[in-house]
Formats: sequence, C-alpha cells, structure tokens
Amino acid sequence: MNLLKYRIVSIFLLGGLLSGGLVSCKKLLDLKPEGSVYESVYWKTESDATSGLMGAYSLLRRSLTLGGQGMSNFVYGDFTTGVLVEGGDYALNFLVKGDQYYGTGIAVDDFRGDYIEDFQDWSPYFRTITQANTVIEKVSKMPESAFKNPANKRKIIGEAYFIRAYTYFYMVRIWGDVPLVLQYDPDPVSSKNIQRSPEAVVLDSCAADMNKAKGLMSWNSGGDHAVRADKGAAFALLAHVNRWKYFVTKETDQSLLTKAVAAIDSITASGKYELVPAVNFDKLFKGRSSEGIFEINTSADQMEFQAGAGFYRYTLGAPYLPGKAKSTIFDSDVINAFFTDSDDARYEYYFDRNKVEDIILTKYIGKNNQNRVFLNASNTSSGFVDCNISIFRLAEMKLLRAECNELLGRSGEALTDLNDVKRRSNVGNYSGADLKTEIFEETFRELFCEGHSWYDMVRNKRLVEYLDRFPQARFDEEGWKWPIARSLFVTNKDLAQNKYWIGRLR
Repeated sequence: MNLLKYRIVSIFLLGGLLSGGLVSCKKLLDLKPEGSVYESVYWKTESDATSGLMGAYSLLRRSLTLGGQGMSNFVYGDFTTGVLVEGGDYALNFLVKGDQYYGTGIAVDDFRGDYIEDFQDWSPYFRTITQANTVIEKVSKMPESAFKNPANKRKIIGEAYFIRAYTYFYMVRIWGDVPLVLQYDPDPVSSKNIQRSPEAVVLDSCAADMNKAKGLMSWNSGGDHAVRADKGAAFALLAHVNRWKYFVTKETDQSLLTKAVAAIDSITASGKYELVPAVNFDKLFKGRSSEGIFEINTSADQMEFQAGAGFYRYTLGAPYLPGKAKSTIFDSDVINAFFTDSDDARYEYYFDRNKVEDIILTKYIGKNNQNRVFLNASNTSSGFVDCNISIFRLAEMKLLRAECNELLGRSGEALTDLNDVKRRSNVGNYSGADLKTEIFEETFRELFCEGHSWYDMVRNKRLVEYLDRFPQARFDEEGWKWPIARSLFVTNKDLAQNKYWIGRLR
C-alpha cells in the first residue's frame, strides 16, 4: 500500500482537517482552491477516493502509535500485563499496579494521571472515525463511471467500514461505552456534544459494518495483501467483536461464540492463509507473510517508520541497535513462567536471554538482525526495525477459535486448533486436563508483545489470577477500563467518567 503516494493529498482531506477539532469553518474558507477539497474539485475520480481512504489508514496508524515513544498499541495491550519490571517507564505503576500499593484498590483522590494523559484521550480515534465516515459518505455518492472497475468503488467503501468498525472495537476494549457517530458531519467543530453509547450497542454497530464490508470486499492478493483490509480482515474483526460482546454481556448468549467460530471458519476455508514455519519467523514478523490477515503498514521504503522511538526500538539494545544502551525492561520471572518448554521455537526466537537481568525482545528485529535498517548505511548508530504492526494473523485466529469452541464444549475442535499452533513452534500436542488454561497461556506465548495480551486476560477473566496486584473488587467494578482524559470533560459536558475512576482522579 503506497501511503507515501497519497500523503500530501490526504493531509488536506475535509474529514482529516475537520476531525482534529482545531480548524474552524472560517479557516477552511481561507484556503486556496488548489489546496482545498471543495465539492467542485474533489471526490470526482478514483484517485480522489483512494486518497481519502489512505488518509483514514494514515490516521489509524497514527492512533496506534501515540504517546511518549509512540507506542500506544503496546502500552494498552502488553505493558499492562505485568511483563515489565518494576520502575519501567511504561509500567504504568499507578494505573494498573496501583492496587499493589494501596492494597484494596486505588483510594479516593489517589490517582494522578497527567503523566499518561495521552493514553486516556480518545480524540485521535475519533479523527480516524470522522475520516472513515467522510469516505463512506463521499465515495458512496460518486458514480461508478468514475472508477476503472465498479468493484474498486465497493472495495474502498468496504475498507472505510472496516476502519470505522475496528477503531470503535479498539476503543470499546479500552474505555467501554463511547460516543457512537455513524454519519458524515460536514462541520464537526460545531457539532453538539453526545453521550456515550453502551458498549454492546457499539459492538452491534461494528458487527453490522463488517457484515456490510465482507459483501463489498474480495480476498486481497499481491501488493495489497494484509496491509489493506479485505474479506479476511472483515471476518477476523467480526470474530473478535462477537467474542468481546459475549464477555461484556455476561456470557449469556452462546450464539455470539457460534458466530465468532463461523467467521473464523470462513477464513480457514478460504485457503488464503497458512501458518509460517518457525524457521521463517523473521518473515512472519516483518509482515505481509502468508499468515498475515491485517497489519498496519510501516514500510521503511515508504518512509513510514519511527527512527528515534517506537516500541520496537524501546525494547532493544546493543548489539542489535549499536549505540543504544540496554535497559532492564522485561520481567524474566513472568516470561519464564509462560515459556516453560525448552523446545519452543518462540522462546528461542522471541528473546535474547544472554543475561537474565537484561532480556531483549528480538521477535521483530530477528535473531540475526534480518529486519534491521539504517537510515544511512555509513551511520550504524541510527538503526531501527522495519516491521509492520500485526493486527490479525492466522495463528491468532486459530487460538481465538479454540477459545470459543472450548467455551461451547467442543473440546475436540479446540484441541485441534491449539495443537496446530503448538506444532508450528516445535511443541508437542497438549495432553493435560485444563484445556481452557492451556489455550489462554498458549495465546499469551504466541502473541507475546503483539498488543493482544491485556484484552485476552480481560475477556477470559484472568486478571485477578495472573496479576496479584489486581483485586477481584476492582475487576467487579470494571476497573480494567481506562479512565477518560480530564481534558475531554472540558469540551463535552455530557460525558460521564468510568465508574471505577469516579472520585479516584486528582
């Protein structure tokens, strides 16, 4: 996906400009026609439509790389799970570990969250949603004659539905109830404030979007594989939406699990994906492999990287990145508690364990620096990792299907998927008695530091069991949800704070 090609045009899209909430109507009117997106000069050609869509992808990528060091996706999904040693910059001690200090939970007026305020603000996600809404509205009204093939128009609309639904799903897992905006707004700066919609309603909207999208899109191949949403990505998101709704609706409707399994069945039945052998892990985590279903493109060739920061760089040190000092980041006790099989190819590939006190994550850079790039070939001090951000891949789908089938009492089907993933990493078939726990722990191993583990812990109700600092009382108050940034209440008086955090924020 050549995002660079559309970078300049996308910056000036109507949705992208307005969605920031910082541009007034008057300032828009001051723009010169050649730099604006007036109806008379934009949304006329297939190139216009594609540029609009690329703007949405760009905003999605930006929303997953927010905050200090630009790694919000991993802060939400991994750094909250106890994998960091005490005192790490992103251990988020007072958010997630606060209970270990206060005993029974964070007390009244005890939490000061300004140092992680960026991670509590959902504004960037709504910029992405506004852009997706703009694409859906504008492209839907374009004549098919503007496209080389009518299927291209349908695909662009389907991808916009996917981006909107994925962004809402992402927010629901972090904050629960969120404002639901499904219509294009030509002037969001002047829009009225709206209240938060129940998370189950938002998830229903996501499922509806995916049921539309999978009918609009085909299965990608060639250069678009994995980096642009396709039918496979729609089925993958649909599976996750149904599984999460089963959790948030108190596990009362098993048909949601059946729907999740059916969506994953469509992925595996397509024959479009296959597990990458362990000997090719470097290609798997580089991205766009035969296992990838959807990824956030961060290609160095297209100047889409974070040379001085980012999760991949943060978790590395010399000799993988010359000149970057090592730091004690990962908790070896936690890692060794999950990776117990010495034959596990992931244990060998994911980590450099030459020093117990200095574990380095080699999962993305490669054991032999296969995915390392230097901005200047003669300057070996500015290396970075050239990898996509994996969102959905086949192994993850198989483990999610195993989880759902186990909950449905289909242990045979669950065991088949579980063992498929195990054998890929040179681990023998599971023969124990606690299949549910084994699926959860295998998922933790397989998806280590891919932005999934926190949500896996939450929906499987494993936080209290695996994080001794997280008391049951906090879980019962839905204390896994993040607080909403205080700054948002200044501009939207209709918002309500998540209940666990009421009275606990300074």
